[in-house]
Amino acid sequence: MQRDLNKAEVERLFLGAVDGSLETGDEATFREVLAADAELKLRFERYTLAVKTLKELPREKAPPALASMILRRTKRRRSLLKSLATNEATYRVPVEVIIPLLLAAVVAAFLLMAAR
Repeated sequence: MQRDLNKAEVERLFLGAVDGSLETGDEATFREVLAADAELKLRFERYTLAVKTLKELPREKAPPALASMILRRTKRRRSLLKSLATNEATYRVPVEVIIPLLLAAVVAAFLLMAAR
């Protein structure tokens, strides 16, 4: 790990430091950077407190029908997207048809205006 870490890089190491998953050299460098910067040290302490608080919260059980509700909603959205894609492919007018029609309309309008 480099010695000249910026704040964003140090903040990315917060989770590894809290979990204890940083390598020994990385841990030492991380601690040195925290010792040198009071603001980062305060942020790390707040982060550690937040993680500990979240880990201490009781786990809530998901409703029994949650998986089937999610599956049903996903299937519904997938079928809607499929039908939209099918309709677009079915009723799509090619550009090669639209451009000549628009040009013809502009020329017709110009000729009508010139005839007056």
